[in-house]
Amino acid sequence: MVEKPLHPSTLAIHADHGAEDTPDIAPPLHTTTTFSAGGAFIYARNDQPTRHRLEKVLGALEGGHAVTYSSGQAATYAAMRHVRPARVAVDRGYHGTHGVLARLAEEGVVLTGLDADFQKGDLIWLETPKNPTCEVEDIADFAKRAHAAGAVLAVDSTFATPLLQNPLALGADIVMHSSTKFISGHSDAMGGVLVVPESGQAEQLRNERTISGAIPGALETWLTLRSLRTLGVRVAQQSASAARLAQWLEGRVARVWHPSLSSHPAYELAQRQMRGPGGVLAIELDTPEAAQALPARLALFQDATSLGGVESLIEWRRKVDPQAPQALLRISVGLEAVEDLIADLQQGLDI
Repeated sequence: MVEKPLHPSTLAIHADHGAEDTPDIAPPLHTTTTFSAGGAFIYARNDQPTRHRLEKVLGALEGGHAVTYSSGQAATYAAMRHVRPARVAVDRGYHGTHGVLARLAEEGVVLTGLDADFQKGDLIWLETPKNPTCEVEDIADFAKRAHAAGAVLAVDSTFATPLLQNPLALGADIVMHSSTKFISGHSDAMGGVLVVPESGQAEQLRNERTISGAIPGALETWLTLRSLRTLGVRVAQQSASAARLAQWLEGRVARVWHPSLSSHPAYELAQRQMRGPGGVLAIELDTPEAAQALPARLALFQDATSLGGVESLIEWRRKVDPQAPQALLRISVGLEAVEDLIADLQQGLDI
């Protein structure tokens, strides 16, 4: 008899069942840095029980093998160091990624656009949905183009989470998440993860991580595993609330960016590729001055960077990202009642 695959929300709770010999229902927090000789673990820079459990769950959610890091930025850097490309194709997206690319460019790596003719040995870095405008790229199409040329496709799927999008199933070679965002989901645990299809490649990444030392801390690892248990319900509500907000805002501000809207340039693609639109949207106001002023006028949306937490955040993105449109605000939707969020935006926008 063929067993029916478990729903991602179920995997998030049960994928690490039996990974640790303990009667505890909640995973124990292991703070030790070293282990008695002769056991499964030697030294926490190599591996430790809670990290092992976290990687089992994340791997199961993405359909591959996961390796966790101290931050999303560390995971991005690890992926690029692992592939060792002569050329990276990329288009806008998270400004921190471009910081990594600038460092690689100093070492001779050539940067090009996603519309380039790909070559053998290239790394295609695809961010979808894209930060901050929520633009969506066709993962399967880029995978086909990359593999035909002998290139590697890596996908930053942070905005989607494994609940809404699985790039490996669409042909990607590497998936990256900043787990600081939706995966941890409480603005209290920094981390990153790479997921690859083969266990041997994951082992290579772990060996490279042992050398770099870019491991997540014991507490952050435990907090992230704890948070994964509720990822399904959090992302479902955040996506639904973001869609409600986007619908309400459309026509009331200069522009709204969210994949749930039929006006979104990749609406049809998002419907095919994703299982939901995600909990981040962006809006553009009439002037940069109005965009800068709005966060201070709101009561429930906190003026802060980052995204994916239980609390709603808003940020004039140009403050930290020089590529962002001057009048654009990025909104990360939390778990507050959407009616309250709409009322807050209504009074803040004075409409």
